[in-house]
Amino acid sequence: MKRYRWTGGVSVLLLAALLCGGCADKQEQIAMLESEREALREELNRINADKARLLGDLNGCQQGLADARGEASGLRDQLAAVPEQSVPEGWTAVPGGAMIAIEGWALFDSGKPTIQDGSKRILDLIVSTVQNEYANKEVLVFGHTDNIPIKHSGWKDNWELSNQRALSVVRYFASRGVDASRLAACGCGEHRPRVANDSKRNMQKNRRVEIFVLDPQPRTGTS
Repeated sequence: MKRYRWTGGVSVLLLAALLCGGCADKQEQIAMLESEREALREELNRINADKARLLGDLNGCQQGLADARGEASGLRDQLAAVPEQSVPEGWTAVPGGAMIAIEGWALFDSGKPTIQDGSKRILDLIVSTVQNEYANKEVLVFGHTDNIPIKHSGWKDNWELSNQRALSVVRYFASRGVDASRLAACGCGEHRPRVANDSKRNMQKNRRVEIFVLDPQPRTGTS
């Protein structure tokens, strides 16, 4: 008869080893989950802090918007309370007075500062307005050109030409009775264009004389 040795002790040890190994794996998994949970908690705290900051910024923006709307409303009310400024026909109201512009071709030949005889009636109308509507107000005359460099007319540059044209208008005003102490001339050359000098029509618009009357007190009602 064969005899068998009891091996139960070996089986118990093997089972114990397996169980211990499983416990170690579970502990490692638990540790990983704990680490992930801690990372998520930190991320949540960061998100909550960002949310609180953004809410604070939003509240600040809303308050700023409310303040701006209040200021805008106040400015509209102030503007509505200012009487509309009245200017003579053909003139434009500008801050501190009124302005009228005449395109250069209507007054001067190309490259010339001498006023055309046929154009003097235009200036006579302006003189009448200056004398009757703006008595004792200062009159500033600005000459303007396009950006084409001076080549053949003999002027040093566009500044010089525009200044001479402004002087011609000022001298004409003085000859028609406007007090010379009220008059001033300025040449701007090509440096204050109305529009871009990118076409013949636009260049024509930029060649002009502008006449400003300084009238700091708004004129209201009909002219």
